[in-house]
Amino acid sequence: MDIDNFILNTTKKKRFIVHGAKALNKNLPQNLQRSTKDWDLWARNPQQAMDKLEDDLDKASGGDYYYEKTVPLIGSKKGEMVYRVISRITGEEVADFMKTPNEKNLYRVIGGIRWETLEHAKKVYQEILKNPQTRFDRKAKARGDLNRILAFERQLGKGSVKEVPGMFKVAPLRVAPFSFIKPSW
Repeated sequence: MDIDNFILNTTKKKRFIVHGAKALNKNLPQNLQRSTKDWDLWARNPQQAMDKLEDDLDKASGGDYYYEKTVPLIGSKKGEMVYRVISRITGEEVADFMKTPNEKNLYRVIGGIRWETLEHAKKVYQEILKNPQTRFDRKAKARGDLNRILAFERQLGKGSVKEVPGMFKVAPLRVAPFSFIKPSW
């Protein structure tokens, strides 16, 4: 069973919204995408969605190969929860569900599936970077994702793009002037 296609079909049927790295990859050209395994999904009732997906995955795979775990969203002031479906075999997260935010310009539909917009993702990553409670590793991931969005906007020539701290740090190339090079003859 191909888990990605299974989750994609479920997402389309249940009208979930894909956000996070998978949505970012869908909106960016291949050279700006990053590797990701789990699915980040928004649902009206995330706990019910988690229960249903876990049951459907177990049924499709012919055994009890998945389990559910609920954890608080770190850095959230509202007491938000993340509802996870995890593989018993690999121990890796398959899908994370959160409550759908009540915001405008949240998603766009591509191929019948709802994907988070770059504009919304950019706003979320900027909030993560501003939040002092956010873990360092999460900030690093958000900074990288925001850098990819800004690089894409540069390619498109969109508006003024502000740099993120630590963005595109590359050591300057130092080359000796030609006057210092002596001919070997």
